Parts: sequence; structure tokens; C-alpha cells
Amino acid sequence: MKMKPIRVALWFATFTKDQLNSFAILVLACLKTNPLFPDLPVKYADLQTLVATYQSTMNAAAQGGPKDTAAFYEAWDALVAALRQTAAYIQSLGLTNESDVLSSGFDIIIPGRHPQEPLSQPVIGLDNTMTGQLLVDIGAVPNAKAYHVQYGNGNGAMADLGIFPSTRNIRIPGTTPGATYSARARAVGGSTQYSSWSAVISLMST
Repeated sequence: MKMKPIRVALWFATFTKDQLNSFAILVLACLKTNPLFPDLPVKYADLQTLVATYQSTMNAAAQGGPKDTAAFYEAWDALVAALRQTAAYIQSLGLTNESDVLSSGFDIIIPGRHPQEPLSQPVIGLDNTMTGQLLVDIGAVPNAKAYHVQYGNGNGAMADLGIFPSTRNIRIPGTTPGATYSARARAVGGSTQYSSWSAVISLMST
């Protein structure tokens, strides 16, 4: 029996401004060096620029006037158009494995399937076995497409490390031997957007 191609969802066009920002960051993380999608209709560097412009205009519009708001909506339209082009390209490949399509960061449509359950809270660990490196490892969460990681120095405020499609060997930058660092992560993907944050764990860098 021939498998039907997986349909790519386009509901990102209805997301709130913050949801669209998170989704675009997720797509960038998932498409980077992804061998399944070698001929993107919007070059990866161009998509990065569109996301950066969207973020900067979103921040400016929050504090500015009508001109800033107009610039934000222009950036919104440009980003959504690029994401639609990318989704259409992925759809045109006729992929039949859900995991292949989901690896792009885009959601899928499967008729008759119940809405996705909330993503489970991930469990993470820190690895200091290599001198000068502190790595975050995350236990895989079903239906997650990527993982949002934050880190901090000691008891300081958490800073974003980024969104990663992989679960292992995520490096905390600029660590100092003898200093203690903390990290936490949450799963990203599907209609629920994010899981709850993992417990914060700490470890001394060697």
C-alpha cells in the first residue's frame, strides 16, 4: 500500500507575535545543516536575516510609534511569506515519514488524529568529564522537535543558550574551571509550543 505524503501545517500564520518568533527560531535550528532539505527556496542566511529583522522590529514596535508598528507588520508579512515558501517546498518532496517532516521544525496535519498531548517535562544532566567544557544532555521527550536551553553562573539569572534539535553535547560557553554553573531545558514542538521547564541542575566546571 502506497503511503500518502505527510501534509505540512500552515497555522503558524495565525500565531501571536511571540509564538511566531519562537516558531521561526525553531525552524532555523531544525533546518541548519539538515540533509533532508538541501534546496531551500529561501536561503538559510536570508531566513536568518528575516527572523532577525522580525525580532528587532517587534522590539521597536513595543516602544515606538506608528512608523515602528508599520515596519513590524512588514517584517511579519515577509517572514510568514518565507515560511510559507519553505513549507510548500517541504510539502513538494512528498515525504511519507512523520519524523522526516517534523525534523524541519514545521508541524504536520494528520486527519483524524486527536490533538497532541502536552509535552512532557524533560530531565537533563550536566557533564564535566572533559576539562574546560560543561555539556548539557537532555532526555528525549516524545513529540518534541527541539529543546530550549538556558544556563546561568552560580545563582545568577538564567540566559538563553538557544534552541537545539539534538539532545546531547550542548556546550555551555565560556566556562571557568572551579566555577559552578546551572542549566535547565524545556521541550519545543507541536500545538502545545513548550513543555514546562526541567528542574534546574548545577555542576562545577573542571
